[in-house]
Amino acid sequence: MRAWRDGLELPLGSPQQRTTLAVLLLRGSRITSTEDLVDALWPDAPPETAVGTVRTYLSRLRRALSGAAEIDWIAGGYQLDVPAESVDVWRFRRDTAAAAEALRHGDHPGAAGLLTDALALHRGTPLAGTTGFYLAGQRARLAELCRAATADLAAVTIELDRPAEAIARLRGLVAESPISEPYHGLLMTALCRAGRPADALAHYDQVRRLLAEQLGVRPSAELRELHRRILAGDPHTGRVAELCGAH
Repeated sequence: MRAWRDGLELPLGSPQQRTTLAVLLLRGSRITSTEDLVDALWPDAPPETAVGTVRTYLSRLRRALSGAAEIDWIAGGYQLDVPAESVDVWRFRRDTAAAAEALRHGDHPGAAGLLTDALALHRGTPLAGTTGFYLAGQRARLAELCRAATADLAAVTIELDRPAEAIARLRGLVAESPISEPYHGLLMTALCRAGRPADALAHYDQVRRLLAEQLGVRPSAELRELHRRILAGDPHTGRVAELCGAH
């Protein structure tokens, strides 16, 4: 996790101090109590100095963020006051929500643009440099949201007749999540739309072996049906609304 003001990176301090800021950022407009911050920093056995240490972190962060953001004391808790455009995770959530709305209205090019903008904000490991179980869970959640947005963008680009672009994205997704069948289904669909049904069938065989070896199961009914359609020479698997959100 990093922050800048006027092009200069700000010193956010120790991992625990960065964690304090990350909790405030993730909670957005909600009030965060001192107890919430203590729990995030020391989930098992907070030291006797925990409350004082949290206040020290907040004081240091106020100085570091001066001119870029404010940490306000409101109604018994803390709230980060920062322009929404300044926080990548807030912009990501906004753009992915807008993309979903665009899809509901059939605006595939608009959805593709919004998802591309959202994914451009994903650089490196989310919440890097922070600590604690709470943020570890949030980090995993953000990573999964990025994977879901990538799959949605791939589905939209398939529908926009740009399967080669989708294939490149989906190769990365299936490498990250090798037992996620919806991702494999999207990749098979993209390969078919690109005029490569033989590659789609070969990929299905790889997935079938992988699932048998790692989980002792066969592919889902949906993936088997897609395989059947490809064998029959019918690669169509539905509109983008059916492809998106399956993950």
